[in-house]
Amino acid sequence: MGRSRIGLVAFALLAIAADAGAETQPLARAGSWEAFGGTTPQGRGVCGISAEVSKHYFGLKFYAGNDTFTIQLGTGEWQVTNGEKIGVTMRLDSNPLWRATATAFHFEDGDAGLQYHINRTELDNFAREFRDSSLIRVEFEGGRFPSWTMGLQGTMAVNGAFQTCIRGLK
Repeated sequence: MGRSRIGLVAFALLAIAADAGAETQPLARAGSWEAFGGTTPQGRGVCGISAEVSKHYFGLKFYAGNDTFTIQLGTGEWQVTNGEKIGVTMRLDSNPLWRATATAFHFEDGDAGLQYHINRTELDNFAREFRDSSLIRVEFEGGRFPSWTMGLQGTMAVNGAFQTCIRGLK
């Protein structure tokens, strides 16, 4: 079972324990990509798109009330210290680089993760590149981790469900 399915199952179990009304559900699937939406265990609305390919997880999430979108990357292959800062670049096909400083954390399953944000004002540009591109290449400052590439086939199909979910958040 991939991280996205394991994550959804774990998230659902936590949601039931924390708040009977809190849950996320799949909204659309295409290729390895899935759009999801619902509420966090704290009752906050969330929408996202995620995939796990070759043990590399990529998730794009929007939480109700935020001015940023959250990107999470993860794999069990990394060793990180929670709170550590790591430079990341992403390139969607031949579009300009996206640069960020990510904060390290651990997912509930113990795998290492990195999290950073994209300003809401940049979302239209990012979403266009994300849905129209074939590949995303992620590199890490100073070669801290091996770079990886993930196919984006299916992102155009799930993007509509993601955008509809965001418009419905309160």
